[in-house]
Amino acid sequence: MTDTKSNAMIYPRLCIAYFCQFAIWGSWAGALGGYAGVINLPDSQVGWLYAAIPLGAVISPLFIGPIADRFFAAQKVIALLHFIGGLCLAAAGWLCATGNQSFPLLMTLILLSGVCFMPTIALINTIVFKHLPNPDKAPRVFIFGTIGWIAINLFIAAFCGGATTPYFFFVGGAVSIFLAVYSLSLPNTPPKGAPAPGEKSDALGLGAMKLFKNPTFAIFAVCIFFASIPACNYFFPAQVTFLTQRGYPSPLALTTLNQFSEIFFMALLPFFVARIGLKRVLLIGMLAWVARYVCFAQGGTLGFELALIGLILHGFCYSFLYVAAYMYADKMAPTDIKASVQSLMAFLLLGVGQVLGSVGYGTMAENYPPQVKYYYPVQTTTAQLGVAPVVTQMSLPQWNDVQREKSAWRYLNLGEQVAQLMAKPTDEQDTDSKHLGIEIDKNGDNVITREELAGITESLKYTINKKSKTNKKEVFYSPEDLKFIFAQVAEKSGSTDGSVTHAQWLTVQSQNWKMIWYLPAACISVFFLIFLALGKDPVPAEVTGKKEE
Repeated sequence: MTDTKSNAMIYPRLCIAYFCQFAIWGSWAGALGGYAGVINLPDSQVGWLYAAIPLGAVISPLFIGPIADRFFAAQKVIALLHFIGGLCLAAAGWLCATGNQSFPLLMTLILLSGVCFMPTIALINTIVFKHLPNPDKAPRVFIFGTIGWIAINLFIAAFCGGATTPYFFFVGGAVSIFLAVYSLSLPNTPPKGAPAPGEKSDALGLGAMKLFKNPTFAIFAVCIFFASIPACNYFFPAQVTFLTQRGYPSPLALTTLNQFSEIFFMALLPFFVARIGLKRVLLIGMLAWVARYVCFAQGGTLGFELALIGLILHGFCYSFLYVAAYMYADKMAPTDIKASVQSLMAFLLLGVGQVLGSVGYGTMAENYPPQVKYYYPVQTTTAQLGVAPVVTQMSLPQWNDVQREKSAWRYLNLGEQVAQLMAKPTDEQDTDSKHLGIEIDKNGDNVITREELAGITESLKYTINKKSKTNKKEVFYSPEDLKFIFAQVAEKSGSTDGSVTHAQWLTVQSQNWKMIWYLPAACISVFFLIFLALGKDPVPAEVTGKKEE
């Protein structure tokens, strides 16, 4: 397809490409953290898996970017990279679906997908700005990236088991391969060719280092960099695990509130910049991160509502910190190094900062583990036969909030709603919908007493990965197992009569989220105060130069 297409057709073609571009990233960025808990992946390894994309942001400009710029048309490079990346995501899904996942191999596949994915963002932006009739309307295309992220997560939550199965990898891989084919239909965008004599490629933005001689820029860059470490890529690995452990409905679908709010606050950003200046906008962005982490740290009766507020704050958090930081840097940069300054900001915020953030989350999560996460049932039949007992690590059974399941919040559980719509009248009750609140807490008061435990006479059966015929697994909890588990939870929660409330159950098997959220909030607060005291609104480089003259 050539550039002779009408201007009216260019816009929807680019919107489709941008929709798919960020649907790929969104397909696993939320779900992987929750699925890691299903396959009992250590938190430190989860942190490294989430470092794959920012590592790709560091590695790919050094190798792929210069080659793409000089020798190949942008749409052809996008096609090749997305095809390879899609195969990597599909291979990661196959490893998990067959139960053969090993961290080194999984990390290699995710890293390869990240190295392939990151340069395609710059390449697709090049196509947008080159072929859109009015480049000032590019945000109308970019917003479809956010819509793609939302749509893919809602689709996975409704039809693919959310974060409980590895099918999100297959969905992401399929979209990536589709975009590989589709990108060949985009307008031809020839390579830039070799740099002009005396011109050097500056993928990491090293040419902008001289700006650190300016105290205003130095204070800004240091504060933004350190504030970004416990921000996006600290939050993304944690969000689904956090929402799941707190027992909130459809955790993956809930995370799309981040992107819904991003659309709204991104539109408000120019208004705030014009009215209060970039320094105050950045301060609001830092303060928003502190506020959202404080909201997440709260439990109790208002914990769910505060968590929703924390998710909705993402629009402030992302737009007023990251996007405003790019605007601040651009305003301070002389014309000849504007591109280098943006490369430097991407390297610091999307590269190094996000790698440190995801690894930092993994460390924090391991340092503040649940009080009771697993138990080790002994198969008594083998002991009776004189054979060494088989000891297997098992997760605690599920206990949903019965009262919330009866309220309007139940409609957030998209997978359950879709299953009910598609079920035939003769279908038996789905075993995946069973949980302790249904099986044991007969009066639905969210309290399981000794008397209710004593009434258990048969093993409870749960089906894991019910959508997969090849990897379907049935888990049985015997009456003895359940009594042992509840005795542990009652002891840890300080129960004197042996009864356990739903809130106590969640608290004991959850990470220490107060520390996991309060410590990064404290870190961001430090740099908020430094920037509040020492930071200044950016002065354009041209104005600075005139003053110096």
